[in-house]
Amino acid sequence: MTAFIDNDIRRGIVDIFNHEENVAHLFLFDNIPPKKLRRAIRTYAATLNENSPIIFLYDGSAFGSGGAGFILTPDRLFYKDLVSEGHTAVCDITEITFSPHASPEASLMVKANAGNFQIGVWDLEGSRGAATLRILHKTINLLNNNQGNIAASAAVRAIDCPSCGARYAGNVRVCEYCGLPV
Repeated sequence: MTAFIDNDIRRGIVDIFNHEENVAHLFLFDNIPPKKLRRAIRTYAATLNENSPIIFLYDGSAFGSGGAGFILTPDRLFYKDLVSEGHTAVCDITEITFSPHASPEASLMVKANAGNFQIGVWDLEGSRGAATLRILHKTINLLNNNQGNIAASAAVRAIDCPSCGARYAGNVRVCEYCGLPV
């Protein structure tokens, strides 16, 4: 079953993102550049279900190709850096911290029930790293606090807005985001 993000959760994530300043290389929902996303999926998220909504992509590659970084979906965090790659269930993540002085790049340290790992992040230092960490941490908390809603929504037939791509469950006639008929 593919996870689904209802509009309340989506709005909550957008609010989290919009309340941060100095965010770099982090792309949310429909603002993810398609070329970066294709490269990220091909490079480190090949097991991603093609119907799974992508919440955001952090492009941690040195030259902006999307070949390293992380992808967050409602149920998985996929990651790749210079030395490691993998994925973990969002519900297994217990803590995320940021180390701006790890070598050779800054790192996000992730504690999960299945084991701890770190994600090296390029060009994240000081306030950029802190903003990215806060967004990731708050979004994962929001997802984990709403896992029941996400799972229940997955069982409902989804309708996508043909104009902006917003996803709705059940009968919706007009998109809340762009105002066009669904």
